[in-house]
Amino acid sequence: DLEREKDAQKLLEQLKTSNNLYEQIELLNDLSRIESLSFETGWGSSRSVTLAHLLNEIYIKASRLELWAIVRRAAGLLGKVDIGLSDAVTELLVRQKQIAVGKAYSRASLMTDPMPPEDIVRKINEFCGEDIRDRVLTQEILIYLSVLIKSEPEMFEGLLTLRISYLILLLINELCLREKMTQPEAYEMLMKQSPSDIQASLRRVLAGYEGFAKTSFTQESLHARQSQPVDWFVRPAEDAPVPPEGDWWHKRQLEGSLNRMPEDFYPRIWRLLQQCPGIIIGDKLERRNRLVSEIILSDTTPEEADFALRIEHLLNKIQAPEYRQLTVEALMELSELFDRNPDWQIEDDIVLDVLVGHAVRLAWLDGNPQRAYRYDQDKGEAWPAFYRSSPLVCAQYFVRAMQFLLELGDQAPAVV
Repeated sequence: DLEREKDAQKLLEQLKTSNNLYEQIELLNDLSRIESLSFETGWGSSRSVTLAHLLNEIYIKASRLELWAIVRRAAGLLGKVDIGLSDAVTELLVRQKQIAVGKAYSRASLMTDPMPPEDIVRKINEFCGEDIRDRVLTQEILIYLSVLIKSEPEMFEGLLTLRISYLILLLINELCLREKMTQPEAYEMLMKQSPSDIQASLRRVLAGYEGFAKTSFTQESLHARQSQPVDWFVRPAEDAPVPPEGDWWHKRQLEGSLNRMPEDFYPRIWRLLQQCPGIIIGDKLERRNRLVSEIILSDTTPEEADFALRIEHLLNKIQAPEYRQLTVEALMELSELFDRNPDWQIEDDIVLDVLVGHAVRLAWLDGNPQRAYRYDQDKGEAWPAFYRSSPLVCAQYFVRAMQFLLELGDQAPAVV
């Protein structure tokens, strides 16, 4: 609800009465989406008090109290840059490593040559996750990697490309396994850890890289209950117009930019929520992106405008229009699948990021089976190939991805 608030004055009034640092940083985070850091709050009697002043005050106080999640959010909002960042990147590059930041699987997210701090930060800001703390944590990881590669270079053998977002995911999954928690919960715990604790965890993950990589899929598994065999058949959409020269990527960019939803889209999502505890749309680690079935179904109706606005709000947070459109297609295919299997109950949250990611992987491996063990290196080619695929082909792989995640669930016990 705070994130959907567009009235800066309402947020300021709530901030004025708050005495909780966690609430204060959330409110300042939302205010910074609406106004610039130079926004004048009007709170100063004899001097200017801007959002930047308030953020800096919280940054100093949280640093003193070692509230690291708040420190990282404030640092991200203030655009702070570690003074050793450029040297750290150079250290990794001169040792013949490539660096990929964020979750974009394209050459644009790669760093292959030394660059000034402002260019590094620009790349981090462009490709990192929705949570602004991700930008700060990425800087920290780069610093720690540069220290470790000097002291223990043997841990980096076989790693040509250092994918920072993947290393962060492995840190999260280590917490999931150790603490028996979900990925979003582990992400929050990770953000609360001290820099020294994160550095120690990173060393453990690098030392056991292959083992952690093999078990990372299990954190994404799904569990289900059904009394009848599942109908997995994908029916072609009626009269789907083929774009000129079959350019589905361009068509997805156009449709995603227009935010044009299919007929009956919102009621379909409402029905889908009846068969699972929740759906996460967009960045899977951002806790605000979860639609909680129990709350949605008790507070709204399928045709209600507020329900449609909630879905639209989450979709609009996805920056790339082609990925936004792909998410819509995945939701539509899931709704078809669940409509054909009305007794099917999924016991875990359905994470669209995970589903789409596995669909892309499975499609690429079907066409390139000889590259099965090099998929991490091929992601920059796999994603564009999937964007160029027709909606029917994509729908088939969304269903295949659902099957894969449920098969994983059959192999691993549910997390209680």
